Amino acid sequence: MSRPGAGPGLPAGGRSGTGPGLPAGGQPHVVVVPGLGLLGYLDPLLRALGRCGLGATVLDVPGHDRRSRRVVAPTVPSIAAATAEAVLARPGAERLVLLGHSTGAQAALRAALVLQDIRRLDAVVLAGPTVAPTQRRLDLLALASVAAYRRDSPRELVVLPEVLRARLRLLTLLRSAIADRPERAVPRLSVPLVLTAGRSDAFAPQWWLEVLAGAATRSPRVLVERLGGSHNNPYTHADELAALIRRSLRPEAT
Repeated sequence: MSRPGAGPGLPAGGRSGTGPGLPAGGQPHVVVVPGLGLLGYLDPLLRALGRCGLGATVLDVPGHDRRSRRVVAPTVPSIAAATAEAVLARPGAERLVLLGHSTGAQAALRAALVLQDIRRLDAVVLAGPTVAPTQRRLDLLALASVAAYRRDSPRELVVLPEVLRARLRLLTLLRSAIADRPERAVPRLSVPLVLTAGRSDAFAPQWWLEVLAGAATRSPRVLVERLGGSHNNPYTHADELAALIRRSLRPEAT
């Protein structure tokens, strides 16, 4: 089982877990880009990935807390650049899966475009990708949020101290996410792609996942699958998401 916790020695700060008995260069390591730069809600996913035999690291980007080891501008492009830098700092022979959740999915997609020609990526996983074309205003995002979290857990309030520290930086990040256009980036992706969201995730409706899947014309494999829960299902349905990632690494999964 993986053991999440503070991550001294991580390339970009964050949290890390490792699966038991993994050989060097064996199973891929999962690098996770968090939604809104919040870390605490992803601890269940770290543990679930460990149970699937996969090591994982959650990057502390953009680093809302000034004590973080990596503080960058709270924008999708800046987070993407920091993500690519952190991945390139990892051992060159290591197999990798790049997973982004929520706004982190947008940054992970941009980072993958930088990395795909210089580092092996076994897959890019976009979980609960924001922002659908019908939600590209703050008021429209707020309206969608009424339904987006309806299957989530009150225990996710563990991230409240992080939210309070971030404050206006979160608003800047949301504005940057609204300005981003994932549907224009995904046609340039040339690695396997997984698109997923909770069945009740109003931020990532099925039609939006299908739009992104249809645009991924260069990806050798594209898998679209909805799981239980709503927007933060990496917290409420971590085992389902981890199992999907593990299964997607087998070509016969698609």
